[in-house]
Amino acid sequence: MADDRVSRRYALALFQTALKHDVVKSVEDDLNSIVGLLDHDPEFREFVIAPYTGREQKIEIVDKMFSDRVTALTMQVLRLMLEKRREDEIEGVRDEFIRLRRENDGVIFAVITSAAEIDENQTKQLLTKLEKTLGKKIEAEFKIEPQLIGGLRVAYGNYVLDGSIRGALSNLRDRLRHDLLKQQ
Repeated sequence: MADDRVSRRYALALFQTALKHDVVKSVEDDLNSIVGLLDHDPEFREFVIAPYTGREQKIEIVDKMFSDRVTALTMQVLRLMLEKRREDEIEGVRDEFIRLRRENDGVIFAVITSAAEIDENQTKQLLTKLEKTLGKKIEAEFKIEPQLIGGLRVAYGNYVLDGSIRGALSNLRDRLRHDLLKQQ
């Protein structure tokens, strides 16, 4: 079971060191690759996460797999996590590392949901408008939810901007209920 506090500590130490050595982008790419492998290869995930696999065996295999593909810093942290039996924290460390990088760079992460796929031109216009409005660079994840009927919903930080038809209908329903109850 992953512990957010542990993930935050490892990620903070890793981020500060990566920032100091100017390898933040490389370390983030390394972490994304490792987590991607964990997500897409159930056998590798089972091997790394399983408590019955010995530490030395895990470190040896991970060294063979990654030592020539990732930065020395990432490899050092990966070894340390395996030695300390913190392999189930790898995904949390990656997520927290990305959050720290965004915070450091003044970047906002937004989830943009639409009823249908948005073309490239609309995507650029939307991101430009959001960046201008918020005054910060935006990193976005795009999702499609046909239930929205039409329009967009943008979620970032603790805010949700709902410009969807479903959201408008929901607001209309709530106002009508409120007005109806007010009359009684």
